[in-house]
Amino acid sequence: MKKVVISGVNGFIGSSLCNKFLEMGYEVIGIGRSEAKHNNIIASSNYTFLKIDQINLELLKNADIFYHLAWNMGEYNTKDNILACTTELNNIKMSCEIAQLAVETKIKRFVFAGSISEEMYYFDENRNLTNVKGRIYGIGKETASNICQKLIIDSGGEYIHALLANTYGPNDYNNKAVSQFIKKMVNNDDLQLINANDLADWVYIDDTVNGLIACGEKGKNLKTYYIGHRVIKCFGDYIKDLKQVLNSQSKLNFGVFVETLGYNYSKVDLDALYNDTGFECTSDFKESIIKTKNWLIK
Repeated sequence: MKKVVISGVNGFIGSSLCNKFLEMGYEVIGIGRSEAKHNNIIASSNYTFLKIDQINLELLKNADIFYHLAWNMGEYNTKDNILACTTELNNIKMSCEIAQLAVETKIKRFVFAGSISEEMYYFDENRNLTNVKGRIYGIGKETASNICQKLIIDSGGEYIHALLANTYGPNDYNNKAVSQFIKKMVNNDDLQLINANDLADWVYIDDTVNGLIACGEKGKNLKTYYIGHRVIKCFGDYIKDLKQVLNSQSKLNFGVFVETLGYNYSKVDLDALYNDTGFECTSDFKESIIKTKNWLIK
């Protein structure tokens, strides 16, 4: 039986990844701050939870894949850059300690869950992306990944860097943008929005989970893989499709807000994961939105 370790197992993506592996018959060791935080992990004799401050190294030994998803997002409702920097420095330190656990227990492969925010830049006055990285969160992810990669490779392990897109779906309690849009459209509220032509990529949780599994099982050592669609759409297209799916009467006011940050998808190989593993997003947009809406209403 294959064994995987998942840090951040109580989170939205971590718990969904855990459930998928359990359904596949894997042994899963979950690491988190509190076992009670997330209640949607299925009951299984193949699942063991470990508190981050009470790790049993014997249980981790010789696992096939270690997925590092743990990340503290608690301070991102603020514009205080110093507070954000402190949060990210703590996340970087935590990530290094997690990577060292993988080194000490001789885990074969380490998958770091990064973010497309690592490729977020400022727009200049002409709406062109600058070369100045635009979000401390993304800088923190990129820095942590670089250090973790060094630790893992020096120990003889394999390392993969996964860039996650904007993931949505049931069991996401973070009230992110897609969920907010759905709730407003269900209520037929008017939406005040950014420019319709800004680029975006909304990825359903099932696709994110399957992409992470493809990275861990079939990805190539020392590669970065973007887990998202191979063709990037405009924000306005998503919003218009969302309105149609929900049969909403909401008025869409594009361009009310001027976004100062944008994703530089030109720096990302959108086809790498497909070329190396055969993975691509397959979830039906209408079905995934209806499932998310029903969960939000419930």
